[in-house]
Amino acid sequence: MSTPAFTGCRPMIVDAHAHLYDARVNQHGIFQRRDPGFEAFVGDYAALPRWFLPDDYRAAAGSRDIAGIIWHEFISSDPVREVAWAQQVADASDLPMALVGLVDFADPGLPERLDTYHAFPNLTAVRQHLGWDADNPLRRFAARPDLLSDPQWLAGLTRLEGTSLRCGLEVFAPQLRDVLAVVRRHPRIGFTIAVMGWPLRSGPEDFRRWQDDMRALGQCDNTCASISAIECIFGMGWTAEQVAPWITAVLEAFGPDRCMFGSHLPITSLSHGFERLYQLYDSTVAGLSDTERDAVFGTTASRWFRLPTRRDGNP
Repeated sequence: MSTPAFTGCRPMIVDAHAHLYDARVNQHGIFQRRDPGFEAFVGDYAALPRWFLPDDYRAAAGSRDIAGIIWHEFISSDPVREVAWAQQVADASDLPMALVGLVDFADPGLPERLDTYHAFPNLTAVRQHLGWDADNPLRRFAARPDLLSDPQWLAGLTRLEGTSLRCGLEVFAPQLRDVLAVVRRHPRIGFTIAVMGWPLRSGPEDFRRWQDDMRALGQCDNTCASISAIECIFGMGWTAEQVAPWITAVLEAFGPDRCMFGSHLPITSLSHGFERLYQLYDSTVAGLSDTERDAVFGTTASRWFRLPTRRDGNP
């Protein structure tokens, strides 16, 4: 696999965080019944489509030039079946896709899950939802708040050492110091710091603490920051003035060559949509060099997730 080149004043995009799915094929509990936990992050999701495929993605992206996407699992009842479906979609599409599958590092069945995942050529990363909001039980993905220090969980994580799989840890900002300890303990694993460290609160002291933690993570060269899911962090009515300082802080902590923008489609369509989000990204990085802008819009994600080239050999 080779990394596409990106040049020009409006960079080509490798979307670092997108969902494709089909609830007619795979079971997604959020579509089978109202899910208060999901609503705690996105609000009323009745308008969310029951299937979202490559053509739907291209339509949502409008006139933007999409060089590829990093597909993320979408909380299905059978994560392996979902990845197998995504591999079939990738095989049939001319849109380059790398895949990120779901794991539980504390699961005794983890070795078998990883063996199965190795059979899918486009799967280059795994992730686990570990967010734990101490104040709101509806905003909890993890079974417990202490998994990042649990011996069984840590033993499972070591199974990624010696593999080429990246590891996405989706946590909330108060958990970042626990993530830092894990990252430092496992320098041979590449960690994606998902959803820009997922701030829960936006007060000055919250920003300072989050910024300090992100800077510490940025000093670890086995990390890469994904800037996405803006609507889940700042609300469906987010503003550029509200969000831009946080994005700038991530860029300063990790550098453009270890930051990547994602759309979080189709969830972002419940908010301002793809084009307005990417206008925010455009304006926030307007002062960067062309090479730096190419990095955050595409080359970082392409390199980090080993995005395949198109079948015609072009980026």
